[in-house]
Amino acid sequence: MNLSPTAVRKLTTKDEAAFLDSLKPGRIEETTPARLRQKLGRARRLRDKYRDLSRRQAGQARGKIAPTGRRPAQSNENTLRKVELFEWAIGRIEARLAALG
Repeated sequence: MNLSPTAVRKLTTKDEAAFLDSLKPGRIEETTPARLRQKLGRARRLRDKYRDLSRRQAGQARGKIAPTGRRPAQSNENTLRKVELFEWAIGRIEARLAALG
């Protein structure tokens, strides 16, 4: 993950930022395997949510999809960053689960 903690806080909600913070070195080691599996499910759901949103925004920006709001999305750059964040989270969790055996 190449984003600073400040950038992560600006991109995510409070709950998402706390979730990502719980995956940092030192904190992830304290997490039980059962809880890691729960976190893996949450990370996948969030990644999928933002990946789908990114696709809709890209379609709106190209004019291929009708806007859901008053104006079409102009860019999906931040949404793509969120997808990367949650892909990073999935990788961290899967690596920790593999290390636990």
